[in-house]
Amino acid sequence: MSSPRALIAALLVLLSACATTRPAAQAEAPSLSPAQQSLRRLVDAHFEEQFRRFPMAATARGLHTYDDQLAGFTPKEQLDWLAFLKTELAALPQQVDRSALPPLDRADYDIFQSNLKARILELEEVRGWERNPNTYLSLASGSVYQLINRDFAPIEQRMRSAVARMARVPEVFATGKATLKNPPRIWTEIALQQAAGTRSLFVETLPQAFAPVKDEALQAAFKQEQAKVLAALEDYVRFLKQDLLPRSNGDFAIGESIYRRKLEYEEGVTEDIDSLLAWGSTELKRTQDEFREVARRIDATKAPMDVYRELGKEHPTPAELVPTTRAMLESIRQYLVDHHIITIPSEVRALVAETPSFNRALSFASMSTPGPYETRATEAYYYVTPPDPTWSAEQTEQHMSFYNHQALELVSIHEAYPGHYVQFLWTNRVDSKVRRLMGSGSFSEGWGLYTEQMMLETGYGGTGLKADKLKLNQLALYLQRLARYQVGLSLHTRGMTYEQAVRFFEEQAYMTRTNAEREARRGTSDPTYLVYALGKKMLLELREEARARWGKDFTLQRFHDAVVSYGYPPVPVVRQLMFGDN
Repeated sequence: MSSPRALIAALLVLLSACATTRPAAQAEAPSLSPAQQSLRRLVDAHFEEQFRRFPMAATARGLHTYDDQLAGFTPKEQLDWLAFLKTELAALPQQVDRSALPPLDRADYDIFQSNLKARILELEEVRGWERNPNTYLSLASGSVYQLINRDFAPIEQRMRSAVARMARVPEVFATGKATLKNPPRIWTEIALQQAAGTRSLFVETLPQAFAPVKDEALQAAFKQEQAKVLAALEDYVRFLKQDLLPRSNGDFAIGESIYRRKLEYEEGVTEDIDSLLAWGSTELKRTQDEFREVARRIDATKAPMDVYRELGKEHPTPAELVPTTRAMLESIRQYLVDHHIITIPSEVRALVAETPSFNRALSFASMSTPGPYETRATEAYYYVTPPDPTWSAEQTEQHMSFYNHQALELVSIHEAYPGHYVQFLWTNRVDSKVRRLMGSGSFSEGWGLYTEQMMLETGYGGTGLKADKLKLNQLALYLQRLARYQVGLSLHTRGMTYEQAVRFFEEQAYMTRTNAEREARRGTSDPTYLVYALGKKMLLELREEARARWGKDFTLQRFHDAVVSYGYPPVPVVRQLMFGDN
């Protein structure tokens, strides 16, 4: 599935943005109005300053000027950036006449303004950099992992950058020790669990990735910095266990005021919490009823969850995994073309490959797309993870059950066609820097979840038993997202405890205890992981509005092409642009 939002959220707090820019500000086009020119100057200045302060943001977006630098993690750097953002926010209405902007630029203005507010809220009130010990582990691991995840430069060059960044990683952990104040106990416990993965990255993953490098001096420099990083990590873990954990008495809940502002600034949603919870409760019950009904159609002699688990036995062999997925992807893509579901704006295919060995512990299936300004490693990979050849037959069977034929189709729909990969292709066509690069989780993840249901609605999978098996898998995945929706809201605004969240996932989404605990832990530090179900809800509502407004001129292809043509801004902004409302 997609990379965990919890890790992404932790990194975004430190990077303080989810956008990027071209290497240099482009010259103003003569046809632009003064208001448009002013807005572009502010946007360019924002991103140029951001990359100077936060090198990882540049690397993530395909700009490699700062690959050998690591900065932006100290309290002073965080607070200086906060002050800069506040200055920008105050200057925006003074320097740009919003009323003089045409609709697309007016949308850019609103997105940019909301993004500034969201970053200020995170830094000033949520303060993960001061409260979440996993922040520093995520920064340490992310700083080097992003240098091996794609072949954007010769391996020797990327290794030199990694060595340079590793030289600063001990400072990252020292900053965490000096900065953290009264985190929730569960966050410190999570950090202690995550530390094992961080250690594995530096002990096993990086040496494996850099093994082809023959430069002995560079390998020696790597080992020298590796030893320092591991010593600093060991010291940080000792600090977490012996010092921070006993005094970790903070509350993970961000509270209703912050939650509502996060939803408004990040997702464009202003609905009150009670209304959001009421919809979630109703939708959860409706989906549970449908799940039971579909399971009965498949096999009325078994309990619904037993029927669902039986489907896990129908999977390709490990050797068949990549070719099966490749053929499946092409078949799904052709279905989109034949049934006029959405325009695919490129003949370039997503490449199916085995997940790189250094990342197999982290992912079953994922879509890896290049940064918007990547010029070398421009391939997009749909990765699937084979079982470890050293595993027992039972372990291999459990692993491959994830790739049962129906689940693999749905994951491929979500990640590739017409999900995230097609969304990526459309976003690359967007000319606006803001709309191309400042995004909304509810649109991005909502689109992926929406496509799972939409494809089945169009008849994908045929009829009869196969269709029911696909539907049961789709409903099971949706129940997990609906549980996240309810739990995220309840943990942070209604006093739900961690243990109550675990039981909710077990009882309402039919998850095992282990998976329920993982989901509940994530919810404590990822308050808005409701975005999957929230985004799908808004997109379905938008589709019905388009159907009503367009009447006989409505087609799925027209609707989908319009929706994804603006990048991935909050869905309410998409609605304004589609219908001309303001």
